[in-house]
Amino acid sequence: MPRVGEPVLDRHVDVAQLWRLACDAARQGEKWGQRKKSVSDAMESYYTQLRRDKRGAKQWVAAVVDVLGFFDPSADWRAVEVGLQMLDQADGDVTYVAAELQRLEIVPTSATKNSLFKSV
Repeated sequence: MPRVGEPVLDRHVDVAQLWRLACDAARQGEKWGQRKKSVSDAMESYYTQLRRDKRGAKQWVAAVVDVLGFFDPSADWRAVEVGLQMLDQADGDVTYVAAELQRLEIVPTSATKNSLFKSV
């Protein structure tokens, strides 16, 4: 599974700040793949600053980035928080989280894990 031990969300994670960092990073790079890498680097840096084990964070930061990717940059951070809570509850299963986000109409049914990176 993508995560070892620590949850994606805990009392130290400021989702509004995390989402701002992700959106800012998503604007860097000419192609969507470069933008996704920028977001991945930003998330790894964010979680490392929270004193998370860097080796452990690398194993599940990709799942966080995939979940963030389903959101449009205009999404409210509270919706993003719901997605990250689902990721913890689903034990890192991004496919399940994506289906639930779409089923609950938190993200459009047309959203993919690369929507954030292709829409900026």
